[in-house]
Amino acid sequence: MEPCISTRNHKSLEKGGAILAYLILSTYPGKGSRNSGDHLISKSLKDLLIAVKGKQIDIDIYSVVDHEVKDVPDLSKYTAILSPAMRPTLEGDVIAPKNRYAFLKEAEKRSIPVFAIGAGWGAYPGTIKQSTSLKMNSEDREQLISIFGETSHGNKRGVISARDITTENLLHYNGVQCYGTTGDCALFDTDCLMTRHNLPRKMDNIALSLPHNKDHWDMSYSLALQLKQAFNCEVFMTLHGYRGSFGKHIPPHWDQTQVNIKEFAGSSEKFDFYHHMDAHIGFRLHAHIWFLRTRKPSLLIAEDGRGLGHLATLNGLGYAAPSTNSLNKADQLITLSADVIADMRKEQPSFKAVEMFKQEMMQGYPVTSHSLNLIDKLWLTKMKPLLEQIP
Repeated sequence: MEPCISTRNHKSLEKGGAILAYLILSTYPGKGSRNSGDHLISKSLKDLLIAVKGKQIDIDIYSVVDHEVKDVPDLSKYTAILSPAMRPTLEGDVIAPKNRYAFLKEAEKRSIPVFAIGAGWGAYPGTIKQSTSLKMNSEDREQLISIFGETSHGNKRGVISARDITTENLLHYNGVQCYGTTGDCALFDTDCLMTRHNLPRKMDNIALSLPHNKDHWDMSYSLALQLKQAFNCEVFMTLHGYRGSFGKHIPPHWDQTQVNIKEFAGSSEKFDFYHHMDAHIGFRLHAHIWFLRTRKPSLLIAEDGRGLGHLATLNGLGYAAPSTNSLNKADQLITLSADVIADMRKEQPSFKAVEMFKQEMMQGYPVTSHSLNLIDKLWLTKMKPLLEQIP
């Protein structure tokens, strides 16, 4: 299938003039799991900046997972520091990644404005009610208020936006001034926005992204077999990040003549394989986001607050993977206790994705179409205006 269909021409980059320099603080763990979803976020922000600014700009990307502040040559050369997908820390957790606090503190000391674009919480299971009641880590809360609140002169040192409505709720509840919900940076590809939707009438192949929770991998394999039978198509199971040898992660009892297994750890360029897929049904938020950004259908089985918050924001196609018991007890959850983790492993996610997607397809993709229109609206009314504010 064609990646996107667009008849618009983009203005070429201007030559000469003042060069703006930006530092993007990426959460991509190049020395760890090499999660390609994290790489997609920072790469997307870089592409969006070039599209919006329309001039020659310098953009450096540093992983706050892999680097310390001392590794950056000279922070003072940057016009602004950009922190996509920054995670507000909940009470009982530690600020992660640990170097993020030091980068923001150094920026504040040098009076460099900070733009945290598409911040996203990581609560489990991540309900709407939790987002209006959970407290943030006091150190993180104080730093965010210091940077994104009003100064004594009435000026902000930076701006923070939310990836989803639940993160926006959390920030407001904890006294952090929020620009509003812009969506994830990876949702937007300027070559695809406002173009026609790629909604197939027949499935030749489906991508199924594997969950973070490895205890649910066998359920995913069973789901892949069900999808293969229900849609009479090929199914490709994808792994976005892992440590060690890829082969050691594949259970020996999986029949690889029945399903295909692809590894995507590393550069987000590996997502180009998804261009060959008709649809996505699975657990990884950035697989789901990649299909929506390229105007294709996707059903997300949400593992935690990141996924549920995204579904709530876009009225998206999907449902909650956490156990019924943990969802019922969500109002009492503060951190992931041993009991909660055991509960996560005990109850497998529902297989209702098969019937839900079948109905979506038969009805002409009404939920997907609505979500894609909301993405266009988010771009025009929230994300693009925020990027235009960056000095």
